[in-house]
Amino acid sequence: MIKNWKKVAILVVISIFTLAMFGCGGGGQEETGGEVTPEPIKLVANHVLDPNHPYQAGFELMAQLVEERSNGEIVIEIFHSASLGEEQESIEGLQMGTIDITTVSAAPMTGFVKEYMASDLPFIFSTPQEAFAFYDGPIGDKLFELTEPVGLIGLAWWENGFRNFTTKNTPIYTPEDMKGLKLRTMASPVHMASVNALGANAVPVPFGELYSALQQGVVDGQENPVAIIHSSRFSEVQKYTMLSRHFHDPSPLFISAKTWDKLSAEQREIVQQAAIEARDHMRQVGIDQEAGLVEDLRASGMEVIELTPEQVEMFQEATKDVYKEFEAEIGQEYLEEFFNALGR
Repeated sequence: MIKNWKKVAILVVISIFTLAMFGCGGGGQEETGGEVTPEPIKLVANHVLDPNHPYQAGFELMAQLVEERSNGEIVIEIFHSASLGEEQESIEGLQMGTIDITTVSAAPMTGFVKEYMASDLPFIFSTPQEAFAFYDGPIGDKLFELTEPVGLIGLAWWENGFRNFTTKNTPIYTPEDMKGLKLRTMASPVHMASVNALGANAVPVPFGELYSALQQGVVDGQENPVAIIHSSRFSEVQKYTMLSRHFHDPSPLFISAKTWDKLSAEQREIVQQAAIEARDHMRQVGIDQEAGLVEDLRASGMEVIELTPEQVEMFQEATKDVYKEFEAEIGQEYLEEFFNALGR
């Protein structure tokens, strides 16, 4: 019931904001010095992370490019830190047309398009560049095609980096060290199965509640990219970071189909190209930031554990059969296409 009231409250806030921007009708014209000029198209963009995260850098560049290239016809208003809702609510907002643009992890997309579950499989990529090339290719295009029927138009594959484990009391060097630990994951069936395969107990906790769950000992640890571990101040409630890089976290950038349908062909091209240029920028920001953020975590008192290749192999071996649990649900044909694209 509380969750439902939260959604209602968010929708009310978005509706008030939209009415204020569009003058209760959208579009419209403004009279200046006897001349009538059209009001700009104002698009609402929402993401769930801190303004220091590369997402924000991507949205800021995208907004700048769109406004410049449209000669002020299109303006993007950016909301961060889940101020208009968590990832699931952002996706639903796009479907309803109350939010125009968002980027989310692949995991919450699995409730809408099952093929996204393959992107949650462990140890798919070794480097960011491998992941970039993969999602900028045919698989990324196919996933975007599959999301169109649910009201989401894919603009570009943004990036949230590789996910890593943190714990409060237990350093992790092997899967044996994870036995019995309660570790927070996203509500991704593949993520949960992978963590359970390593001997821990996966506990899905909404991101907005994660810090307090760690602080209160509801969970012993969690897993997230370095940028989120840093910006969320998890070093205050966690002692160890293991750079396991067990999941890669692609971030599809979507625009609402309802919004897309209102744009002209020229406006669509401007938005699309800006999204791609912003993609390249935010990816590089993330890469450039990570080494410094790891050092910041060390300086804050966290112990950062780098695994040897032999230790990584132990984690890979423990999770190698996870995909078989979901083969029927994801679809054997798509999984074969997915792994062929990976060269496996």
